[in-house]
Amino acid sequence: MARVETLPRRSKGALATAAFAAALTAAVPSGSASARDGEVQALYAASFMGIGIAKGSLSVKVERGAYAAKLHISTAGLARIVSSEESYIDAKGYVGRSLVPATYELMSRGDSVTQVSMALGGGNVRSLRAIPELIEREDRVPVTSAAKRHVVDPLSAAILPIVRDDKDVCDRTLPIFDGWTRYDIKLSYTGTEPVNVPGYKGDAIRCSARWVPVAGHREGTKSTEYMRDNRDLDVWFVPMAEGKVMLPSKISVKTMRGLLLVVATQFGDPAKLDKLEQAAN
Repeated sequence: MARVETLPRRSKGALATAAFAAALTAAVPSGSASARDGEVQALYAASFMGIGIAKGSLSVKVERGAYAAKLHISTAGLARIVSSEESYIDAKGYVGRSLVPATYELMSRGDSVTQVSMALGGGNVRSLRAIPELIEREDRVPVTSAAKRHVVDPLSAAILPIVRDDKDVCDRTLPIFDGWTRYDIKLSYTGTEPVNVPGYKGDAIRCSARWVPVAGHREGTKSTEYMRDNRDLDVWFVPMAEGKVMLPSKISVKTMRGLLLVVATQFGDPAKLDKLEQAAN
């Protein structure tokens, strides 16, 4: 099997889809959870430098102390001219005093295939299959066994029960392992802003984010240094599922080549939104 870089070499359209997934899952906090049941779905549109590049659908269900999250992403607009790609991501686990991920599955098809199958227990990676593999480089920080302990998968990070104080939504550090790399997302409270999206009208909590590489990245590269020093990462959260969980309404990430925006276009009942998404396709 060929060994490749941390992010597989892809066309611009495929990279747009990957960036959309990374922004939506890596920038969202997970934390202390409630056992109350609830279900919600959100539709998203992603743009890069003002041009539409991808669309996504995120659904979250909490039932009987367990949670299930699904994310579907596909290229859209002009990005389809360059490349067509679809990604399906699933995560399941248990809800207690904290979120306890059990499984994480990613399948992305386009110009190439990207796949992750990961089982976790007690916050530790128990089994892992990731395609493609990393290329061994002298400047790459090795992914040790310790780097796979006390982690959460990227999609499980999209679930956040309601907390007592707005600041508690943001003031946290997320230890994330995506199958290749281990990194922290440090969030801090910025304030609240009014939001008016079909399915939700009210205040959104705004958090600033910092990306902190831990393992799997190439030390000293321009992209690593840029993202490590990047202070232009923000995410806005709104309460959903009858006040049981919080989901992102907007994500803003300044990249080396331009601004990536992920914006919620609608929140609501999964069955109704599924019909809207199918009609749009």
